[in-house]
Amino acid sequence: MVQGTDGSWYAYFANLQQAKKADQIVADAGPGAVRKSLDFGVFCSSSTPSSVLGTSFSQTQGVALPRTGGALGSFTNGQATFTECTGSATGGTIANNVIRSPKSINTNPSVLPGQIGLNSDAWPIIQLFSFDNVEIKYNKPGKTQVVNLEYDEIPNISFSLDRTNYPAGAEVFVTINDIQLNQDPTDEDSWTFNVNSTKRTFYQAYTESGSSSGNGGVGLINLIPHLSSLDFEDNGKVTMSLGSILSLKTNSDQPSAFVSDGTNTFSQIVTFVETAPNSGIFRNYDNGKKSTITVSSNAPRGQSGTITYNDQTKSILTGSFSASVELGTKSVSFEPGTIATVTITDPDQNVNSGKKDVLNVFESTDIIPTLKTGSPLTLKSASGVKFYTDFADPLGGGTSISSSTPDKISDRLIIDTTTASNGGFEKISINSGFSAQSLKSLLIDTSVANDVGTNWLNYDFRSFQKQLGISDFSDTSITLHFGTLPDPGAPITIVDSGDLTSAKGFVQIDDADVASIQSKSGTVFVVINFGDGSGGSISNEVNTQPIVIDFFSFGEKSN
Repeated sequence: MVQGTDGSWYAYFANLQQAKKADQIVADAGPGAVRKSLDFGVFCSSSTPSSVLGTSFSQTQGVALPRTGGALGSFTNGQATFTECTGSATGGTIANNVIRSPKSINTNPSVLPGQIGLNSDAWPIIQLFSFDNVEIKYNKPGKTQVVNLEYDEIPNISFSLDRTNYPAGAEVFVTINDIQLNQDPTDEDSWTFNVNSTKRTFYQAYTESGSSSGNGGVGLINLIPHLSSLDFEDNGKVTMSLGSILSLKTNSDQPSAFVSDGTNTFSQIVTFVETAPNSGIFRNYDNGKKSTITVSSNAPRGQSGTITYNDQTKSILTGSFSASVELGTKSVSFEPGTIATVTITDPDQNVNSGKKDVLNVFESTDIIPTLKTGSPLTLKSASGVKFYTDFADPLGGGTSISSSTPDKISDRLIIDTTTASNGGFEKISINSGFSAQSLKSLLIDTSVANDVGTNWLNYDFRSFQKQLGISDFSDTSITLHFGTLPDPGAPITIVDSGDLTSAKGFVQIDDADVASIQSKSGTVFVVINFGDGSGGSISNEVNTQPIVIDFFSFGEKSN
């Protein structure tokens, strides 16, 4: 036993035959690149002198050291017969990949290293024994403590899904309970599976924090041909039938959609990470509750994809549910100043069972509860969206971008940049779909007798802020063109630079601007100019961008 800096005593040991088999898999991967996977480091015989390791391990059948190179000589790898190591374990490259986060050894100068004189560069050392079952005793004062380790078939292997039915766009949470996947007792293990017909199993393609570990040809070794020799049975493999139901994606535990062994690339991957060191519980979603498996947004209702582990198959069934809205008032009618709680029940929008879902205007997948007062003018009939590289670009040019208003309740305009070319932009133009006459009928012109009130614009550009990188809207202006774009007459700027303080809100339209609109005719075009140097950028977008522009007024016309 070796004392750590926390005062506790530690020893790591493994079955001799299985450790050599696992290490041979790494050795067979070939020389050259640093190989990780199930690398036990290098082996030394039990007769290795204490001058090399700092102390004797003569009662073992050999030891595995974490370093190779440096001053160490005569070590072996894999199934080779152990020899006495020579030289010193000082320095060299860390090769052990199965004890990654050991407690630091006690190196207080007042005592021997680790209290036993171990060479600190030999830590963490793994002691090897031939055994089936093990009884570990600690003969402390009083009653002896005993721990029994049974080396046998792994019981209670299982996996589960977070629910039985999934709406379109839902995250799919899968949990595997399999202690055999727990190779490192000091750290969270990570396993990546290629789940289509080209089945692959990779250990530590990523670290538990999602950084590349064995990926890219450095240590990425397919373990499926070796699982049987390592005493796996039907476990250690994940397969899936995706069809048109399921999609695979990335998260912080698996930041890439593919892995490569240097020769082949595998793009149907799902990564499972252990929930805590030595737990044996693995899940495919990160701490932000983002899964690597999702139900496709256009998945047909009542069909299913499947996932298989340990010869058990579970169906991931799609379905849609009915929804309802309830006003939680205590009285039948509303009185002035009444507070009403609105409760919406809609399982279709519960896309993430691991956290509280929020219905956001800036998320095109969300259906937005909408309170409509009066007859505002919205973008429900808008079309002809164009993006302009520079704020000074002539409005006759620009790049056309697809758009739609699929939700006729909230009337959000969904701008689809997923197929657009990458590049920056500083303004956009939109054919509003309504006429100058409609706008004049809506707005209150306070210069007319018996007309009094205020005119407003409700806007929400948060999708541009969150997805297209526009961080500052203080330079943004909004100008109306009438009839054609550009307007050969005098366009009217209804939002001046400096009027907006955030990516969403209300802004009052000046009375003078309303009076100027009275002389206009034809279709209304909306030009949003984000300012010189204040625009955004399209960069391989995977989501669409909803925006809101609503014109409305409060007041009286003709008394």
